[in-house]
Amino acid sequence: MKTRVFVTFENEFAPLGGLAAVMRVLPKRMAEQWHGPCVTITPFFREIMKCRPEILELICSTGITVPVTFGKDTHAIEVWHHKDAQGFTTYFIDSPEFFNAPCDCGDPPDVNAPCNPYSNPEDPSQLLRDALFFCVAVPRALVELQFTNDLVLCLQDWETACVAITAKQEHRLASVSCVLTLHNSYDRSVSARDWRTMMTQRVSGRTVLTKVAAFLDGPICTVSRHFARELGQDTVQRKIFAPHLQNIFRKHTLRGIDNGMFSTLDFPREARDHAVQGRYRPLLLEKGTRRREMVKQLTEYVTPRAWGSLDFTGFDGPVFLFFGRDDPRQKGFDVAAAAIQRVPVGRARYIFTPIPGDEGIEGLVFLKRLAEERAGEVKVFPFRMAQGYRTLQRGVSFVVLCSFYEPFGGATEGYAVGTPVVARATGGLVQQVVPYPAKSLTGIVRKLSGRYHSVSASPTGFLYHEAKLNVKTTEHGWRAILECGYWPRQDRVVERSSIPVFQSMVEHAATALQDAMELYETDQTEYARMIVNGFHMLDNFSWDTTIRQYQEVFTTL
Repeated sequence: MKTRVFVTFENEFAPLGGLAAVMRVLPKRMAEQWHGPCVTITPFFREIMKCRPEILELICSTGITVPVTFGKDTHAIEVWHHKDAQGFTTYFIDSPEFFNAPCDCGDPPDVNAPCNPYSNPEDPSQLLRDALFFCVAVPRALVELQFTNDLVLCLQDWETACVAITAKQEHRLASVSCVLTLHNSYDRSVSARDWRTMMTQRVSGRTVLTKVAAFLDGPICTVSRHFARELGQDTVQRKIFAPHLQNIFRKHTLRGIDNGMFSTLDFPREARDHAVQGRYRPLLLEKGTRRREMVKQLTEYVTPRAWGSLDFTGFDGPVFLFFGRDDPRQKGFDVAAAAIQRVPVGRARYIFTPIPGDEGIEGLVFLKRLAEERAGEVKVFPFRMAQGYRTLQRGVSFVVLCSFYEPFGGATEGYAVGTPVVARATGGLVQQVVPYPAKSLTGIVRKLSGRYHSVSASPTGFLYHEAKLNVKTTEHGWRAILECGYWPRQDRVVERSSIPVFQSMVEHAATALQDAMELYETDQTEYARMIVNGFHMLDNFSWDTTIRQYQEVFTTL
């Protein structure tokens, strides 16, 4: 009987984004349906986990300590474990010199201690060093835990990919198969010097993933069918993010396996039942209640770290929520800001909750300027909100995802709380959002959506996509956007506003926002139907289906 081991850098105890959301659910659901052992192994981010003392108290040492050679030094690792109420076990690798990403447990956390497992502001090189050390330590820990035979190692992203090499070099591990799942197309260059800290064996390739490819088994998986398609065909992925991976993708083949739903359905059953029967008043009354709770939360949540203000006096129009980690090469907060500037004053209210990324608070200056220009209309919380975020999701009229690319996407988070979605037609969002027939529904959007939704499918939100430009202009434009050449001289909106691809994205995003405003202002019944359709869309993303498709991959190993 094979043992499944999920090897992940991010985890539910030290979360940041989508990977932690997947790892919170998938391994446990796999364990329920798999008759053999199934566990997770992950770094022990002690500084981050201390913010949850009730969980930290339940993490116990296994009593296993073992030396690990890394470069010229030998470091001791200690293996800890946590067993949840259902008996699922997570193992943690702890070492004093590693996994020390700083964390301030305040709300909001200090900017120099952002509780980000991928970032230490005082030591930018720590991530690569932590990742390589983790990949050396994992096989040693598996041996000591007596997981030594018939292993399927489910590796998550580049940070854990090198386990495919280190595990197969560990002679005490017998019959090891390694499957890699990419939650995005990130890779990392690795110098010969850095590589030698992990092993003396030379392996061809300039990056982690190009070095690891020959040691992987089976297809390379990713988290949605459409993102798998984009990795080999979309200009952003094929020409800019992953040109060096195209031969690897062709050799291994890509398998898009859709994630299941991260959130549980959070809307009163009675209101849903009435709405399914065409009686929408209870549903709209519930949304009204949630809006009032949101306004109350915004009034009471006072912090000098926030920017801007929201005036709801006499205002009953739509409210939009923009969320996610501020990756200037992915999330499109700058597109959103520029699009709002094209919308007439007074039509809506806008809430941003960007978690600062590599550029820190300084990288979000364009949102601060927008909040100043649109006083009373824009509020920005440039930090991870520990409290109140769920209330915002429940109370807003629409959640918005202006992503340049989105492997899976967070549309289902909106549907689960009764909030429709406005999104760029990319990645998993194409599968999750059935577009409403409005001005934003261009021929390009119809074609993309048509791969997954019939013409008669019930709308769950609004999709937009920039116009098709010639190949040279498109590639040059995306390269200019993603090179982030503005930093640190200017803010990204100023720099990118001269790029035709960006201009087109902004234009179509503004159209989609105004389409959503018009629907909300003029047809509350249709808006309610959209909410109900979102509830139904959740049925399309089942963890049971996800697990079955992974099991199909495992049976080929």
